[in-house]
Amino acid sequence: MIVDSKTADIVYTAAVSGVPANFMRKSLEKAGLSEEMLKSAARIDFGKELDSEAKAWKTIWSAGQGVTSIQDVLPVRELISRLQQEFAQSLQKQQHLQQQYGL
Repeated sequence: MIVDSKTADIVYTAAVSGVPANFMRKSLEKAGLSEEMLKSAARIDFGKELDSEAKAWKTIWSAGQGVTSIQDVLPVRELISRLQQEFAQSLQKQQHLQQQYGL
């Protein structure tokens, strides 16, 4: 769901917890939440409004617009390696710019 999500798939609502936050539209739909429920300022009672399987933070996923930068699912080892490489590249670029502009 995260890999497939776009910015338009993020819903900002206070209906889940009473506090405005971003949630993934598909998880809200799977939990049975309607657009009308999501526009409500009142917190949804998960004991009454939804069946016993749908619980906030278990089946309803929170995410921000950064989902658009997630392109794949990797084992943790590969993800950490990628992050290390990207960090090292970023440091090299920063050093290059500092040298180039005398910063």
